[in-house]
Amino acid sequence: MDDLKLEEVLFRNIAEVLPSKDFLISKIKSGQKLRIYHGIDPTAPELHIGHLAVLKKLQHLQEAGFEVIVLMGGMTATIGDPDKLNVRKQLTVEEVSKNAQSIQKQVSKILKFDGPNPAKILNNYDWLSKLNFEEVIKIASNLTHEQLIERDMFQERIRKNQPIYLHEFFYPLMQGFDSVAMDVDAEIGGTDQMFNMMIGRDLLKKMKNKDKFVITVPMLTDSKGKKIGKSEGNAIFFASGNPYDLYSGVMTLGDDVIVKCFVALSNLGLEEISIIETDLTKNNANPMVYKKLLAFTLVTENYSEEEANQCQTEFEHTVQNKNFSENQVLDISIAGDSIRILDFLKENLTDVSSSEIKKVIEQNGLEVNSQKTNDLNFMIKKGDSVKFGKKIYLRII
Repeated sequence: MDDLKLEEVLFRNIAEVLPSKDFLISKIKSGQKLRIYHGIDPTAPELHIGHLAVLKKLQHLQEAGFEVIVLMGGMTATIGDPDKLNVRKQLTVEEVSKNAQSIQKQVSKILKFDGPNPAKILNNYDWLSKLNFEEVIKIASNLTHEQLIERDMFQERIRKNQPIYLHEFFYPLMQGFDSVAMDVDAEIGGTDQMFNMMIGRDLLKKMKNKDKFVITVPMLTDSKGKKIGKSEGNAIFFASGNPYDLYSGVMTLGDDVIVKCFVALSNLGLEEISIIETDLTKNNANPMVYKKLLAFTLVTENYSEEEANQCQTEFEHTVQNKNFSENQVLDISIAGDSIRILDFLKENLTDVSSSEIKKVIEQNGLEVNSQKTNDLNFMIKKGDSVKFGKKIYLRII
């Protein structure tokens, strides 16, 4: 790989390289094959575009000759990465295993698992489940309470006088030990995972006297600066099996993240993206044109061009042109001027359970006037149009 291409691999959509990018480049140029991994906790069956941003970087690094490992957090997912406000729900091994199988299929859309430099899928359940208590104590002796408690989410809970449970401290310890167990040279993840990745770097240095590169990818955020993902309730799934989920999800993003998403999620060249950016910022181009191009591009790359064309036609027909046929749209009257969306759907979708209605809303499957919302308390009023799920269209009268 020439210097220009290598520089793009280590520049495009990279937030930071520790200890330094120059040191990593020197390692690559020395001819050493570096083993890099990215961990995914299978806490849900589907991956969103936040995962896609990291997987695209792994794809680039695989093409650059890195030995790539995608690590399923079969054990860590049963604990759950600590959250700022509450303890995570603990999943069963069976739930995690089912989710992992689904995720592996989606990862194979991005990475190559055959050919001369195949990626590997590993599962940390294979080694973490075999540790006895004595071994856990020995690993834990390499970390201090001060190291763990300084994590921002723990500090947030302390400020709010909310409890921190002992088992939550085991998550960074376990994830950190993954680096030791796999004897990796590098780890890549979102900037929100810096703490865990640095714990792994510390453990690998202390237990094997080996330095690990840590590569971070910027977090994808919406126009309000809110992280795009499951925990925030605004996830856009890139491989759900229904390409329109991806197309319509992209169309809900703010105009200000169009260029960022082209860089992070697509195979479009940086020169082409620069032209788009110039057109938007200096020529006052219509953002809708490029947002549709972004949606079309991502569906083409993750599904097919034929399905991208179908999604674009459906979007233009049902959203842009508001061409709902009479058999698609049901007019429903309400007693007052407005009503809470959850109450409205419970009253009128009698063949759908309350829990399923909540699930669809929370997973970004509700649109009011062509804008997605996951607010169960959202107030709708007369004249509003509602899309629930993939096929239910309602007009409030």
